[in-house]
Amino acid sequence: MKTNLSALTKRLLKSKIFLKNFICLMVIQSILFSVFSLVIFSQSRSILEKESTASSQYQLEETSQAVDNQLRDMRYIAATLDTNAMVNALFSYRNPESIYDSSFYSTIQEILKSYVNGFPYIDSIYLYSEYSDVILTTTERTSASHFTDTNWLDMLDETEEAFQIFFRAKNNSFPFVLCVMKPLLVNGYHAAIVINLNLELLPQLEEIQSDPYQEIYLISAEEEILYRSRQRELTEPLSLIPELSHFVSQEEAFTLLVNQSSKPYTYSQIPSSLYPWYYVTVTYLLEYASQLSLTRALFVALFCSLFCAVFLLSFLLSMRSVKPIQNLLQLIQNPEETFSSELYNDAEIGYLADQITSYIQKNQDLTQELSLRLNVLNQTKILALQSQINPHFLFNTLNMIHIQESEALGYDHRIPHLTLELSRLMRYAFESTDLVSLKTELQFTKMYVDILKERYGEKLYVAYDIDEEVLSAKVPKLFIQPVIENAVFHGLAEKMDENSSLLITCRKEGSDCIAAVKDNGVGMSEETLRKLREYLKMDSPMKKNIGIKNVATRMSLLYGEAFRTEVESAEGEGSTVTFRFPIMQ
Repeated sequence: MKTNLSALTKRLLKSKIFLKNFICLMVIQSILFSVFSLVIFSQSRSILEKESTASSQYQLEETSQAVDNQLRDMRYIAATLDTNAMVNALFSYRNPESIYDSSFYSTIQEILKSYVNGFPYIDSIYLYSEYSDVILTTTERTSASHFTDTNWLDMLDETEEAFQIFFRAKNNSFPFVLCVMKPLLVNGYHAAIVINLNLELLPQLEEIQSDPYQEIYLISAEEEILYRSRQRELTEPLSLIPELSHFVSQEEAFTLLVNQSSKPYTYSQIPSSLYPWYYVTVTYLLEYASQLSLTRALFVALFCSLFCAVFLLSFLLSMRSVKPIQNLLQLIQNPEETFSSELYNDAEIGYLADQITSYIQKNQDLTQELSLRLNVLNQTKILALQSQINPHFLFNTLNMIHIQESEALGYDHRIPHLTLELSRLMRYAFESTDLVSLKTELQFTKMYVDILKERYGEKLYVAYDIDEEVLSAKVPKLFIQPVIENAVFHGLAEKMDENSSLLITCRKEGSDCIAAVKDNGVGMSEETLRKLREYLKMDSPMKKNIGIKNVATRMSLLYGEAFRTEVESAEGEGSTVTFRFPIMQ
């Protein structure tokens, strides 16, 4: 077999027809398959680029619309304050307390606090009256000459517009804020409602800034940076950020992909529909670069495979083209051999054609499948974006309910206070960070206890014994509240009377913090206490005492073997749940 193959190879190499056909076929098929591979690579790359730019453009459009709407909300708040009777009295009278009562200024400050607490990105709100020479904030009432942050006063003489929006440095230093000001003229004197916004805390901008591969900028038509993360000056030149060299002052939005070899990125720009600036995002496409490298590797592998296939096909086709001549020569040289029609059968040509057609069809199917999967991926991303729920809608609704309750029942009524505390508790629970200081945890725990005391009244007595040395320790959010809830609802509620009490202690012991919740409720039997202790040591979920179990699991994951849970109880005397964990700063 090897001898026959070697002899056949020598005869083929000596044949000029074979060599000529082989070289021609190699060149022609190599060109065709190279073009085919390049087209596939180009299409794949184009799909990746369109996906990246479309995603950046869509996100920027959503962000710009959301930020514009939030600034419109600030203008609505200023307009609402302008229609408030007490605010108008502040602007119109030198001594409005004589018309209302001694709580006049504190009542207005509570209104301002409700807005500041309801919108976390509001840094502060100022009410200014030149007539009475008063600047009123959420925390102080003073004259303009004694107020430290007054660089916005200069804008009152320079504008006649209903609203003035500008960037400024608070107290002439960092932080920089966006000021939404409604200037007024009352009794011939200037007045103003000033809302200062911390753009770092705007949810949409905060979400983009949390992505280490994405940056967002606000740029003026004069080509100055009005806002960016870690801004050093009130306004900065575009030359400070090389990626902003693509900025063009125009009314149309656009997105382009800058395919740098080391760090490709997309540049997206859109003008604000309401304000004199542009929104710009720069998104570094590490995933795009990875996918592009993978596509290149696949292209090289495909090209090498195709080259091998072209070589084989060219060899077979060339051999097929000279085989009849070889058969004739063999017949002349060996006339004694019987003639066989199989020597002149051209079925091999049809077979090779079928193979080439099948190969091309497979590549087309792969291309269509890739395009289909990319379309499905885009649809999935769109559905994921559509399914997102903004918890700030719930917070804003609760704060609006608080304002309406305050106006209907009075600002000293207990119900608006409870609504505001519930809003703060829900915001605390929804915040992304999980570790907080023990001081913060205790503040919100007291809010929760206040709500419980509203239900049980004077029957529930709660005492605190807190060591100040442990207030700075980092703890998981809401790790005390479930224990208090169990103590009240399972321990005290069954025999609630004027002697019911709850003691919350936090003390330092060595390098550990000891946090305990003690009640004088019904307590537990020895059998129930034994089962509870066993359940707390198990990894499987519990059907009862879910709050304590979840807290113990979270603390164990955080502190490891250094965490201990102790439960003590006596039937008819009460229960004590104690957590021991190392102090983390």
